[in-house]
Amino acid sequence: FGLPRLTHQEYDGIGGEDRVSIGDGTAGLGDHAAHVMGTIVSSGFDPAAKGMAPQAKGVAFRYQQDAAKAAAAAAEGMLISNHSYGLVVRDDDDEPSLPSYYFGSYINSSRDWDAIMYNAPYYLMVTSAGNNGSDNSANLEPLEGNAPYDKLTGISTSKNNLVIANGTDAIINEDGSLNSVNRSASSSEGPTDDLRIKPDIMGNGVLVYSTLTAADDDYQSYSGTSMAAPNVAGSLLLLQQYYNETYGNFMRAATLKGLALHTADDVDIVGPDANTGWGLMNTKVAAETITTNGFDSWISEEVLKNGDTFSIKVKSDGLSPLLASISWTDEPGVSIQDNISIEPNDSTPALINDLDIKVTRITDEFKPWRLTGVNSNEKGDNLVDPHERVDIMNPSAGEY
Repeated sequence: FGLPRLTHQEYDGIGGEDRVSIGDGTAGLGDHAAHVMGTIVSSGFDPAAKGMAPQAKGVAFRYQQDAAKAAAAAAEGMLISNHSYGLVVRDDDDEPSLPSYYFGSYINSSRDWDAIMYNAPYYLMVTSAGNNGSDNSANLEPLEGNAPYDKLTGISTSKNNLVIANGTDAIINEDGSLNSVNRSASSSEGPTDDLRIKPDIMGNGVLVYSTLTAADDDYQSYSGTSMAAPNVAGSLLLLQQYYNETYGNFMRAATLKGLALHTADDVDIVGPDANTGWGLMNTKVAAETITTNGFDSWISEEVLKNGDTFSIKVKSDGLSPLLASISWTDEPGVSIQDNISIEPNDSTPALINDLDIKVTRITDEFKPWRLTGVNSNEKGDNLVDPHERVDIMNPSAGEY
C-alpha cells in the first residue's frame, strides 16, 4: 500500500516539527496509507481534513512482517496500532481465492496477534473488518449456510483486538446523542465460527476526507473499513491521553477496549450483532465515563486468580439504564490450522480464560449478552467472548 508523503502540510507540527515518520526503511508512496495516516493525525491545516488526534505523532510501517514489527513497537510502549488491510478473497480471475475454513476461523495469524497483545497488556491492535459485505459467494461454505454473513478472515478473527465495521457519517442531536447512522453495505459481516461478537464496533468510514501523496496539499475522500478503522484508532488514542491526564497512567488495552464497547451506541438489532458489533463508537460518552469515574460510573482494573470472584455494590436511581461490563486480554488460543483435518465452521471456542459477569438484585439475576447465531442474540452464560456486558434498561431503584 506504500507510505504517506512525509512533507504533507497536515503532518507539520508546531514550529515545523514533523509528526509522521517511517519505521522500517523507504518505499514508494501510497495514497491508501497516506489517507489512513491523515485520518488519525492530520493537524487541520485544511479544517475539513482534521484528524481524530491532530497533535499525535504517527509512524508508518509496510504491512509485510507486520506482527514482528508490532511486537517490537509494543515492547517499547506503543499503545495503538492501526491495520487497514486484510486477505484478498478473490483472485485475478474473480474466483474465490481462500479455502472456506479461513472465513471466521481462529487461524495462526489470529493466535499470533493475540499472543502479542497478551504479552504487551497496554497495547491494542485496531483493524478493519474488510469490504466484502456485498460479496455473498467468496465463502463457499458460510456459517449456518447464511451467505450474507461469515466474511471475516485473518487478523480480523483474533480475540483481543478491535475489529471495525464501516458506517456513514452519523446524524447527531443537539445534546450530542445519536439520531441515526447506517452501516455501509460493503462492510464485511461476522461473526466468527465460535460465535464471538465480531466485528467489535463501527466507525465512520464513508467519504472520509484526508491526505494523499501527489503534493503537499493533496486530499481526497475515500470510503471503506480502511477509513473506519483509523477513525476509531485516533479516538482511542485521545481516550488514552485523557485518562492519563486525569489519573496519571494509561489504561490497559482490555480496559480501553471494554470502555469503547461499553459506551457504544446500539444501531442494529437490540444488543450485539454480527454487522456492527456493539454499535457505533461514541467517544463523547466514553470520555464522560472517565470523567465521572467514582460517581456516575466506575472503572477499575482488578486481578483474578483461577477460581476467584470479585464483587461490588452499586445503587440505581431507577431512571438511568444500568450497564456493567468485564473485559480482559485472553491468552492465545489453539489455531484451527493445528488440526490434522481442517473443517470449515469449527465452533470450538478460541477462548482460554472464561471470566463471567452477572448482576443480582434480591432474587433477580441479570446475565450478559451472547450471540446465538449469525443474526440472533440472547442473554445467558457467554462462553466465547473476552468482553461481556449486562444491560438492565429499566432497573428498579436500589442496590445491585
